[in-house]
Amino acid sequence: MPLHTEINDTATDFPRGVSEFTEVGLATEPSLRVKPPRVALSPVALECELHSTLGIGDSTVVFGRVVHAVVSEEVMVDGHPEITLLRPLSRLGRDEWGTLAAPRELSRVPYTGQAGA
Repeated sequence: MPLHTEINDTATDFPRGVSEFTEVGLATEPSLRVKPPRVALSPVALECELHSTLGIGDSTVVFGRVVHAVVSEEVMVDGHPEITLLRPLSRLGRDEWGTLAAPRELSRVPYTGQAGA
């Protein structure tokens, strides 16, 4: 289930003490390695600890260290996450979001040790 509307609805400045989950109506579930809960319906969850922050202009870039990753079986194919099932969404800025176009598949050629072979 894509959560695009909910993702956009949480991309605002909520006042301190106001829960994004409650305001948007997102169900949560406990995380395994960090204190904050995660989004229950998300097919992927990366539990992170703060590494550092970097101020750039009027924005702050937050760097985290992934301490636990969860991937739903529903988006796995042959033991790997399937990008077309994940349907990722990226925030580009302002009201712009990026979605995935059709993936391109290129098979890798085994190394033979001979240049140009």
